[in-house]
Amino acid sequence: MRNPLLKHAQIIRLGRLLDMMYKPSEIAEEIGVAVDTIYRSYLPAGLPFIRENNSIWIHGRTFAKWAEDLAASQRRQRPGLPAGHGYCMKCNKPVPMNNPIVVFTNRYIQINQSPCPTCGCSVNRFSKKEVSS
Repeated sequence: MRNPLLKHAQIIRLGRLLDMMYKPSEIAEEIGVAVDTIYRSYLPAGLPFIRENNSIWIHGRTFAKWAEDLAASQRRQRPGLPAGHGYCMKCNKPVPMNNPIVVFTNRYIQINQSPCPTCGCSVNRFSKKEVSS
């Protein structure tokens, strides 16, 4: 089973949910998703709900907390580029940057550039500006 994906706009709308019980259709309308997304993605992924007389009820604040925790766990799982690597847009993969040169710098960032070892295209990587003493 795939974890549901929450977009930034949906996470922002979680603040609208009140301390009350909602039907899945009402939650879907509040955060801007399809009702099927609630039934097919969120409920099987562990969204806490109450089943009462063949109806499903979802507590608004509990849903917001669950969704924020899910989004936070997804953010933590994103891998970054290894140190000394850049992303080649032509090869569509991370490649090592051999002898990079600084092509632009300002007070905060610098852009390092080197040729891709596979295809020879320019590979750029932004980084924090190195402080020289």
